[in-house]
Amino acid sequence: MKFSGIPVLFIPGNSGSHKQVRSLASVSLRKTLNSHTPFHFDYFSVDLNEEYSALFGGVLKDQRDFVHHCLHRILELYQNNENKPTSVILIGHSMGGMVAKGLFLEPNFEKSLVHVIITLVTPHKSPVLALDSFIARYYDSVNTYWKANRRADREANLSHVTFASIGGGHRDILVRSGLTQTGEADVNVVSTAVPTVWFSTDHLCSVWCKELVLVIVRSLFDIVNLTTKQVSTNVQERNLVFHYHMLQRTAGKRFSTAFHPHNVYFDQNVVWKENLQRQFTFHEPNGVLTETHIMIRLLDDPKHEMLAVEAVNIDDKDWVFACVANAFHNEVRMCHNGINLSNETKFLPSHHLKRKFVYLSLSALKRKSFTHVIIRVKPTREMVQFNVDIHSSSRHIAVSLPKWVSFMSKSVVLDLTYDHAVYYELTLPGFEQTWQAYLLHVNPQECQKTPHHSVATMRVPWSREDVHVHITESVHKPLRLKLQTLKPASYNSSDSVKVTLVLDPKCKYSVRIQSGMLDSLGQLARFYSPMLLSHLVAILLLTLREQLRTMMETGQCIMFHTALGAGAKPYYILPAVKIGARVLGWSVFMKLMHPLLPLPDLIVLQDQNLDFLLLSLYLYVVAYGAAYFLGLCCWLAIVFSGHTAHKMALRFLARSLTGTLTLSEWAMAGLSKLPAAVAAFLIALTCSTCGALSLCVGAAFFFLKLCRIYEDYLEDLFKCSLKLVLGMQKKNEASEKPQSSTVGDDDHNNSKKDAIVTSSTESNVVDDKNRNNAQTETETQHDVLPDTDVQEKADTCQTDGTIESSSSVEDDSGRECEEPATKTSSDVKVELQSSENSEYSFSELHFSFTAFLLWLSVTLQNVPCVLVWAHNYRFNVKLEPDPSFETSLILCFCFGILWQGKFPRPNMKYYRWVMHSLYILAILTLIYAPLSLHNLGPIVATAFVVITLHQVFAGLVVTSTAEDNPLVENQLPSSTTTEQE
Repeated sequence: MKFSGIPVLFIPGNSGSHKQVRSLASVSLRKTLNSHTPFHFDYFSVDLNEEYSALFGGVLKDQRDFVHHCLHRILELYQNNENKPTSVILIGHSMGGMVAKGLFLEPNFEKSLVHVIITLVTPHKSPVLALDSFIARYYDSVNTYWKANRRADREANLSHVTFASIGGGHRDILVRSGLTQTGEADVNVVSTAVPTVWFSTDHLCSVWCKELVLVIVRSLFDIVNLTTKQVSTNVQERNLVFHYHMLQRTAGKRFSTAFHPHNVYFDQNVVWKENLQRQFTFHEPNGVLTETHIMIRLLDDPKHEMLAVEAVNIDDKDWVFACVANAFHNEVRMCHNGINLSNETKFLPSHHLKRKFVYLSLSALKRKSFTHVIIRVKPTREMVQFNVDIHSSSRHIAVSLPKWVSFMSKSVVLDLTYDHAVYYELTLPGFEQTWQAYLLHVNPQECQKTPHHSVATMRVPWSREDVHVHITESVHKPLRLKLQTLKPASYNSSDSVKVTLVLDPKCKYSVRIQSGMLDSLGQLARFYSPMLLSHLVAILLLTLREQLRTMMETGQCIMFHTALGAGAKPYYILPAVKIGARVLGWSVFMKLMHPLLPLPDLIVLQDQNLDFLLLSLYLYVVAYGAAYFLGLCCWLAIVFSGHTAHKMALRFLARSLTGTLTLSEWAMAGLSKLPAAVAAFLIALTCSTCGALSLCVGAAFFFLKLCRIYEDYLEDLFKCSLKLVLGMQKKNEASEKPQSSTVGDDDHNNSKKDAIVTSSTESNVVDDKNRNNAQTETETQHDVLPDTDVQEKADTCQTDGTIESSSSVEDDSGRECEEPATKTSSDVKVELQSSENSEYSFSELHFSFTAFLLWLSVTLQNVPCVLVWAHNYRFNVKLEPDPSFETSLILCFCFGILWQGKFPRPNMKYYRWVMHSLYILAILTLIYAPLSLHNLGPIVATAFVVITLHQVFAGLVVTSTAEDNPLVENQLPSSTTTEQE
């Protein structure tokens, strides 16, 4: 195949297809055929296997290298051409734009291979989600290089590159338009501000939006040198072309024909009309047969300060001028020459017919000695209309923005506009923050004709992100006022956001503004929702710290929600975070620690003007609610998963009724050895495939382990309750039997009666002690039985536990069968050990639940690694590079130990050091991880390394004093033995 055109290379973005270039290529081919141009464009596209390059930065360098080879291969196709190209136009969608910019960092890359770069919805400032360190380092290197080499005074400069960046607007929920703005671009614009486009595009629509594709194709055709039939080497000319088509189009579709001559000469044999009214409409439904000049006189009158003209259905590119009317022809005042003001023209969004608009300062023209403004209408058979409005500066209104809490009411800006008014300008001072959002209602009240058309436009002086809304007889939508790009700290001008109203002169309008609560919440979510994960992890670390504190003080871990409410209060951490960020971001400190510590994320937010007073509290409160809801959902999942109650009942009945171990019990008993095998399997999975995959499998096992622990609790609770009921029933049956009258009868009955044997539980230890004390007091009040009787009763009433069977008799007819009042030291130790194991079990559940949520948070952050591994599994079983490898390896090893026993353990030293470590890690999470989410994994891994080391090695240290171990005095009862009488 022979190629003879101008090469254009399309680079798809995150999960993008090479087929997305078809819209650009087809429109370009159609324009070539329709315009009969002597050149055409050859569109190439790279197939990047639809990689998740926005979520996994490990593929960016490989994509950059591949595109580099593609450039050389494309140029090799033109080696035999007479006018062979020396450069390739690059069009990058989404992350494809960052790949295009990264080409210049290649050591062997020839910078002259690329002269034009167009990026569509590319996040230039920072990644949307910095989930791994590879994407963070790639962005840092690319942006640093472009900032340093974009200036023309550098030796290896990039000043020869024409660079245009186009954002998608509010419909693009994946990449907000503020991230597409970069100081290195020659053109920064949002699609809503591009002339003839005026629509917001979603993330994918930007490559096939017809209006936007047409603008891009027209720009490419206009930068071609007709002599060489290749892209022009004149950088200034290319920049003017892109500026014309994407920012300030004043005339036709071709830049070469859009030149406005500064000086013009008028024909005296035309119609000259002078209208002295301040507001009037020139309307010709059937057009004009003779060229007509409409004259507007300049007066020294405050009411004649500004001029607004709306031209409807005017095709002439030169149509408005200023002149000195010092001549007469046929007794009519006229001008011989003048200056052209048509370069002030702006195209207006319109539902029907073409609309142009010009806004002039008559007072400034008057100071230049001009006497008239001329509007020229050339002969046409089409309808033409001019709406003229001369007014004072009182039409510029500063609007007092409503409070956020007053979203239910509307503040009046204009009760009713003036008669035949065409233009109003509303200034919004103080509208600079992300959370600010308002609704501007422009409602027609009195209209003299049915079809009417008005346009309201929000203009941001520091960013090209205009937003428009039409007001017609059928459309009355409010104009949503919200910022996509915040006011930069380097922006020194005092200009504020403005809303321009171009109204229909046949109608009167009322204008009201109200606070948009839902839009404000949407803005906060749009800008700050990625930062919630780091706040969630910090809250979980504080919750775990509170559980360890209660373990140190009481010997038990409290429940997750109790620890969340007690240990994760905002004032525990937010002041320390603010102070720590200031200290770590101090310039002197950064110079000393630059190789070791990066710039805190909070300082980055302040540099981007994204921080405000209550931001940290807002994020913390939202993350706190998310943690509470997440904990509640996980508890419900544990309770209702796998028919827990049904499994518990079967296991209990199987052991209680049959008295034998079933096959299922052997399997359940094997779970005590399963965690070690699972941990070994997870480590092997990490080394052989992907660390994130082992995290996902480990999360599933962790959940099953929590379900098993919960089942054991329910089983023990059900067993204790049933034993208590049976004991009470036995006592009631014994009290209802007839009482004997003599001791001999009592002995006779006791010899025939079978002893009831029951097992003891931990809850009966205190009851046994009280019962023994009561029996001792009774024996001191009555005669002591002979030794033989005592021995006989002991033999008859011997029990295995603490629940006794007795038949009550009167003192003069017999004595009650009593349990021996003496307990050996070994019995007390067994009961205390059982009680201690129960306490361990509850602590294990609560501790494991919080640890599971932390594991789940890290797994969520590394899910993209699993997606990339699964996507490329057929090429390579192991993910390379793997940003989750170290985190997964550390967590699997630590939990391989923690899953083995009942952790955390009481009666251990150095709990306070662990608590301090978790607190410091929570602070570092909010300092270094709100934007750099890849720091969450190492922080959580560090936390569990500290906990594991403490639980393993601190247990070797024996507690010696009650001050170090407050549980010492509660370990044994005050009296463990009672002497028998």
